[in-house]
Amino acid sequence: MIRLIVTDIDGTLVPEGGNTVNPEYMAVIRRLLDLGVRFAAASGRQASSIDAIFHELRDRIYYLGDNGACILKNGEILKETLMEKETLLQFLHALKGIQGQRLLLSSREGYYTDDQDETFCRLVFEEYKGVGRVVEYIEDYTDACIKVSLYCENGAREIYGLLYDEWKDKFAIHVSGARWVDINDFRSTKGNAVQWLQGKYGITPEETVVFGDNYNDISMMKRAKRSYASELSHPDIKAAAGNIAASYEKDGVLEILKQIVEEVQNEK
Repeated sequence: MIRLIVTDIDGTLVPEGGNTVNPEYMAVIRRLLDLGVRFAAASGRQASSIDAIFHELRDRIYYLGDNGACILKNGEILKETLMEKETLLQFLHALKGIQGQRLLLSSREGYYTDDQDETFCRLVFEEYKGVGRVVEYIEDYTDACIKVSLYCENGAREIYGLLYDEWKDKFAIHVSGARWVDINDFRSTKGNAVQWLQGKYGITPEETVVFGDNYNDISMMKRAKRSYASELSHPDIKAAAGNIAASYEKDGVLEILKQIVEEVQNEK
């Protein structure tokens, strides 16, 4: 029987940066919870941005924020993984020589950036509903950093290519959206966060269902016997998932959640 469902947000439930889902999602998720199925939202977003979508269920579901670097339920941090400060400072110094990216540092308190661009700040703090502020020296906030995100104006693949070979042995680096590259500690992956939940509640991969659409979702797809990629995903992601869900435009995840409700009811 299915006991855990984990879904990505951007590109899977909503368009990138979106904060509105079909209200029926909440009713169906609530039904799953009442049937004893645990539910988690796993995202490169910080918790406040996840909460903008799932606030009415925050006391019952898990937020796997910042690619699993911070696991929360009802505002309580259950697990947090910090980035190593000295290597992070070296990375931030190297970024200064790379054009076309805007830096966002994430901590449990919120997002920090030293980028003054109004459009970028509006994207982070208004569209994504991120909590945080613009600061003078981003290096002052590295003690509590759990993730670095780069907004890439000309697309994520170019910046990813510039960084990957040099830094792949020091950080987990993933394309997480059309214009986003995420950098985490190696321990901070969505897959490790799912594994932590599975271990906490004695849930197996056979009892887990995962939904995603991008490269930072592959690690959690490996933790589930049954996983779905959005039909809009890159072929690599579809191959990793093994199953295809209709796009967010068609509420593809919602339709599968309804099927799982019926499956669980029939098995009880």
